[in-house]
Amino acid sequence: MSELRVDSVKSKGGGAPDLPKGVTISGIATAATLGATQIDVSNVNVSGVVTSGTLNGPLLSTGTPTLGLGVTINSSGVAISGVATAGIVTATTLYGDGSNLSGIGATLAPLFYNPDVNDATVSVSASGIGVTFNQQVKAGSGNVTLRIAGAAGTVIENFGVGNSATVSENRLHFTPTSNLDQNETYFVQIPGTALTNNEGTAYVGTGYTFNTEYTFYHLFGWGLNQHAALGNNTPAQSKSSPVQVPGITWSKLKEPYTYSGNYAQMSVIKNDGTLWSWGYNKYGQLGQNNRTYYSSPVQIPGTTWSTIDNGDNPWGIKTDGTLWGCGTNLFGRMGQNGDHDNNTNSYSSPVQVPGTTWKQVSGVNSRTGAVKTDGTLWMWGYQNYGQLGLNESGTSSKSSPVQIPGTTWSQVAGSFYTYACTRTDGTLWIWGQNSGGALGLNANPHVSSPKQIPGTTWAGVYGGRTVTAAIKTDGTLWAWGSSAYGQLCGAYNNYGSNIFRVSSPIQIPGTTWQHVSWTYDSAFATKTDGTVWVWGKNDYGQLGLNSRTNYSSPVQVSGSWSALRGTGGMNAQGIKTVTG
Repeated sequence: MSELRVDSVKSKGGGAPDLPKGVTISGIATAATLGATQIDVSNVNVSGVVTSGTLNGPLLSTGTPTLGLGVTINSSGVAISGVATAGIVTATTLYGDGSNLSGIGATLAPLFYNPDVNDATVSVSASGIGVTFNQQVKAGSGNVTLRIAGAAGTVIENFGVGNSATVSENRLHFTPTSNLDQNETYFVQIPGTALTNNEGTAYVGTGYTFNTEYTFYHLFGWGLNQHAALGNNTPAQSKSSPVQVPGITWSKLKEPYTYSGNYAQMSVIKNDGTLWSWGYNKYGQLGQNNRTYYSSPVQIPGTTWSTIDNGDNPWGIKTDGTLWGCGTNLFGRMGQNGDHDNNTNSYSSPVQVPGTTWKQVSGVNSRTGAVKTDGTLWMWGYQNYGQLGLNESGTSSKSSPVQIPGTTWSQVAGSFYTYACTRTDGTLWIWGQNSGGALGLNANPHVSSPKQIPGTTWAGVYGGRTVTAAIKTDGTLWAWGSSAYGQLCGAYNNYGSNIFRVSSPIQIPGTTWQHVSWTYDSAFATKTDGTVWVWGKNDYGQLGLNSRTNYSSPVQVSGSWSALRGTGGMNAQGIKTVTG
C-alpha cells in the first residue's frame, strides 16, 4: 500500500483540522491502537506514517472501513476527499490546488471561499472606504468598482487592486476622489479575481450595498479669484461665499497657519500624504516642471508630505524631515547656496534645502525661516531691515540657511515686515522692520537680532501682512501693528493712517482662541470649541460672509468648519467636515 505523510494540517478559522473530517491529528496510529475490533476510526489520533502494515488484519477483513468522513481505505490505496493518491504525499498544508504536494497521482481540488454580505462589512471614514472580511485576504488582480444605487448602477470610480485599492490582512481599502452624496446608497463590486486567501480564490460575489455614513474633509475657497487661485475651475472673479475645490479627502489644513505672501498660488495636502497645488505659476511655484497656470488642483510629486507653508514660495516638509521648495529664487530665497537669480534659475520642480531634521517653516516677502527638531532656528533670503535676525545692518541676502543663536526655538512666523519665534520656555522674540509698530516693542528703531516681547506664557505666533498675533497658554489672543481695516478689532478708515497702528500687544476679545491666520489685512481664527471667526478687510469677500463689508470685531462663521486659513491672494480656504 502507498504511504501518506502529513507534515501539517491547517483548519479554516482555527480549532481542530477538518480534513480528514472528524479526525484529530496527533500521536501515532498503529495496528495495536486500531485494534482487531476497531471499525469506526473517525476519532482516532493519526500522525506519522500510515502503511499497509498498520491496516492489515481484522480491519480490512470486515470490508472497506471509513477513516473519518473524508478518507477511505481500499485495495488501490488511500483516497482523500475522493482524490486518489499514490506514492508518498508530503504536504505543508492540505489547502490549495496541490502545487505544494509531491508524489500525487491527481490534483487536489482547491477549496473556495464564497462570502456573502454577512461575511464582510463596509465602513466609510475620512480615509476612504474599507471592506473588512472575516478571513485574511491577499491582493489578486482586477478592479474594484464603486457604483451608485446597485450592481447595475452608474460607475463612480474603478480602483486597481494592489494599486489604488490596497489590501492589508483582512481589509480592502480605497479612497474615492469623487464626492459622495450623504443620503445616497452605493455599491462596492469586487470580482472573484481581485482577492485570494489561504484556501484558494476568494470569490466575493457581486458586491456590497451600503449607505454613506462617513466623515470626509471638503475643501472650499473664497475671495479674490485672480489667477484661478480658488481652484474650482471657475471664472476669474471674486467669490464672497465658499465654493468647493474638487475632492473629498483633503487633510485638515496644516498648522500653525502663517501669512501666505503676495502670490495667488495654493498648496494643500490630502490625507494620503499627497500634495496638490493650483493658481499662479509664473515662476514654476506649482511644482509641475512648467510655468502654466492651473485652475484646479494638480499633484506635486511625492506621497510623504507632512506639512506645508504657502508663502511667496511654497515650502513643504516630508515625513523624513527633508525640506523642499519651488518657485522664484530672487535674493537666494530658495536656499540653494550661491544661486540668487530670479528668472533663469527659478525652480519649477521641488528642490531640497540641505538637512533632514526640519520641523516647521515660514516663508514670506523674499525670506524664509525654519526650525529644526533640535530646536535650532535658521534664516535665509533677503534682508533690508534686519529681517534675518543675524545682527547685520544694511541690505544683503543669504542663499543658504544661517543659524540664529540658541537651541530652544519652537515655532517661527513671518510677516511682511518682521519675523517672530516662540521658545520652549514660553517666551516670544521678534526682529525686523518696525514701521507702524510691527515689532510690538513700543520702540522706533528697527531690530536686526531677536528681541523679547514681554511675557513668558506665549504658546504660538502667527504673522500677517501688517499684523503679528500670538496666543498665550490661557487662550487669550494678542496682536499688534496696523488696524486700518479693523485687524486689531478697533476702528478703521483709509489704509495708512498712523492713528490705527498699535506698537505693543493688545488683546482681541475672547479667551479660548486656538489658532489664527491672515490674508493681507483679514483674520481667520478658530476656538477650542470648534467655532471659527473672521474679521478685518473684506473688499473681495475674503471673509466668506456673503458680503464685502469690513468688520472690526470677530464674526462667527456658520457651518461645520474644522479649519480656516488665510492665503496670499486676498482669499481664504476652509475645510468643512461632512459626516453622514
